[in-house]
Amino acid sequence: MLTGIDTSYFYALAAGNTTAAEAWESRELLTSVLCFYELKKRLLKGDLKAWPTVLEDMARAIEVVPVTAAAALKAAQVACGTGMPVFDAIIVSSLDEAGCTEIITMDSHFKLFVKKGLKMTLLSI
Repeated sequence: MLTGIDTSYFYALAAGNTTAAEAWESRELLTSVLCFYELKKRLLKGDLKAWPTVLEDMARAIEVVPVTAAAALKAAQVACGTGMPVFDAIIVSSLDEAGCTEIITMDSHFKLFVKKGLKMTLLSI
């Protein structure tokens, strides 16, 4: 099962969330290239001091999904139809286009993206 993860997943993982840790250890994970941007921006601001190698660890451990034209078009529909923030609409659309059957996130608005066969797992810290 392909499991998509967004930027908030990494905060849950760093905080010791057991569901996030289990997924890191046992699932085939995919993330959007936009998560690299969001995490790098946080690192530059001084966040994630406890996990300074998060980007290198991501690159080694999980597949990074690009933003395709199909995902961008789907994201426009998602954002317009639900009011979801643009980056999150692109992330969820990219993960869907890549074939994920589950998305793990802390962002409750991801649940606005409803598709048969796609499970949303909400994490908390």
